Amino acid sequence: MAVICTANPKGGSGKSTTTLVLATTLAESGASVCVIDADPNQPIHDWRTSGKSSSNLTVIGGVKENTIIDIIQAQARDFQFVFIDLEGTANLMVSRAIAFADFVIIPVQASAVDVRQAGRAIGAIHEDEKVRRRSNPDSYIPFRLLLTRTPAPGAPVSTSQKELENEIKDSGVPRFKTSLAERQAYKVMFNQRLALNELSHVGNLEAAISNATQLVNELISILTGEAAGDREAA
Repeated sequence: MAVICTANPKGGSGKSTTTLVLATTLAESGASVCVIDADPNQPIHDWRTSGKSSSNLTVIGGVKENTIIDIIQAQARDFQFVFIDLEGTANLMVSRAIAFADFVIIPVQASAVDVRQAGRAIGAIHEDEKVRRRSNPDSYIPFRLLLTRTPAPGAPVSTSQKELENEIKDSGVPRFKTSLAERQAYKVMFNQRLALNELSHVGNLEAAISNATQLVNELISILTGEAAGDREAA
């Protein structure tokens, strides 16, 4: 069981896309997966309830501040992976979700604004760690930055993105080696309310599926390492 939050105070950083891509890819592999949609816009809940996807992904919407902890705990008993798609603001619901997370993904676009907002998310994670340490002094909340909407492999990378990647590296903040590339298929998932493997007539679909699979594999590798006590400096 792993409870995974996607968090960043900045809207439009790719939280919902990251959550849906990872969750549906894991579900397609045979894992039992639940998404708790805590975004006020309910994009993933709409994907599930208004669409016709045959994915076995379970999605729960209508989450409130006073119910999110009970919902997380209940789903964590029943599913191998529980994703929480959080809203783009810092509030009590976000804090409670992060405090109960086993891992936090911080999606960021390759822009200085997104990276600065990611710093706020990291600060919130460390504050929530303090709460957990009241009952367990050794407790911590592992996290990784995830670059989203990056150029496809082989495409030119802007100078600003290279500079930001070097800045992240020099800061010692942990990040995924895999990025979530800018792919039409990821947008079409929400438009057609289907999983990647259910799409057709979408450009570079195979590349999108390959990217998603690579990211899922890295996530599992990280979670396995964290479970074994392999904490990286944050």
